[in-house]
Amino acid sequence: MKFLKAFIREFAIPIAIALVVIAFAIQAFKIPSGSMEDTLFEGDFLLGLKFVYGVPIPFSNGKIPVSEPDTGEIVIFRYPGEPEYPDYDNKRYTHLANALMFGNFFWDSQAPSGSPKLIHYADGPKDYIKRCVAKSGQRIAVKEGKLFLDGVEKKVGGLGKYTEKSRGSSPRDNLKEIRLPEPDETISFDTLSTRDLWWIRSLMVQEMPDSLVEFGISLTQNGLEQQDYVFEDFQVPIENHKYLLINEIFRQNHVTPQGLKIGDTINGKMSLSFFRKFARTGFLMRHNPNVLQKSLFGSRLVGYDAFDGSQLEDLEANVEFENSRLAANADSLDEPAKLELKWQILVNGKPVSEYKIKDKVYFMMGDNRDNSADSRYWGFVSTRNIKAKAFIVYFSLEKESDVELLKPWTWIYLPADIRWGRIARIIHLI
Repeated sequence: MKFLKAFIREFAIPIAIALVVIAFAIQAFKIPSGSMEDTLFEGDFLLGLKFVYGVPIPFSNGKIPVSEPDTGEIVIFRYPGEPEYPDYDNKRYTHLANALMFGNFFWDSQAPSGSPKLIHYADGPKDYIKRCVAKSGQRIAVKEGKLFLDGVEKKVGGLGKYTEKSRGSSPRDNLKEIRLPEPDETISFDTLSTRDLWWIRSLMVQEMPDSLVEFGISLTQNGLEQQDYVFEDFQVPIENHKYLLINEIFRQNHVTPQGLKIGDTINGKMSLSFFRKFARTGFLMRHNPNVLQKSLFGSRLVGYDAFDGSQLEDLEANVEFENSRLAANADSLDEPAKLELKWQILVNGKPVSEYKIKDKVYFMMGDNRDNSADSRYWGFVSTRNIKAKAFIVYFSLEKESDVELLKPWTWIYLPADIRWGRIARIIHLI
């Protein structure tokens, strides 16, 4: 009995308190890249305050609202470009634990015979940290790398120390003005551009965690469905955010890239099935589900890469190019076999034509704007995905540090690699 009381007092109660604090009050975060420089540096360890933006309601997807992010605040949020649950299936997979640096563990209630029921989502769902630069009702645009809010240039954050001298057509440099939708606003899909429809689909996924939201693509030729159409001369300008599509062209054409640079155009055969398959879910599986990838505690490893919706604009442009090629090759007496491309959003397998926004949405950007993957590429962040307000840097380690947590013999380098001047710095004062 004495041992049990001592165990409860010395171990069980402190652990329970720590878990409550982690769940409801504080979030630890490590800066993994230079996208927030020169405000936050790669290697900064910081604490975020969860309760500022709302207290999570246990065993639900909801929060008790407290306040909302304001423009200019640095926010920690769940990245909307990958599934919150493996394969977006929260009925099949039950979340067991967030193991911090080791990722998340889930239980697979429908695991095939011989496959582990314990699932290790090692690198997700990821948390990102960016600056909130706009919220519902505001209009935002990027022109030659400059940020405009409601028509006025804003110098929130910095342009970063790797600012490009030349500008292109990528979302990093130029983004057509868009107004962020407001709660209870109904969005009609037939008025949206390809990019805007993709962003609304991403927002629906965030706001409807218990539903399967898919992006369907259909291509017809003279009214006949072309599910596996192959473009003979698919053209793509080289941009960093299009690497998945570019790599797929190299793969399908058995080409090894050499001497290419940003702004060049590559071309080759390309199958429509690539777009149909991955646009439908919005992510690409990193590991073959048919090949068991064992991980910690005998679990099955899963992971995902985001499908960049801007690649749909490349598909759109190539359908137009293909139609011009078909028209040029057609007999003057015959009608050319024109291709027609259509998109649709499906919720639990049923097509929908509009969506009513549930909560406020936010537009996030890195302070190092020319080197930041942010809302310019993957769209709005919903209120539900907001997790914490960045508060304080509690530790900071040089980016090139030789210190490794699991290698104690490297700890001798620790004193020299610590950025002592950044410790205990309040983030909004940096």
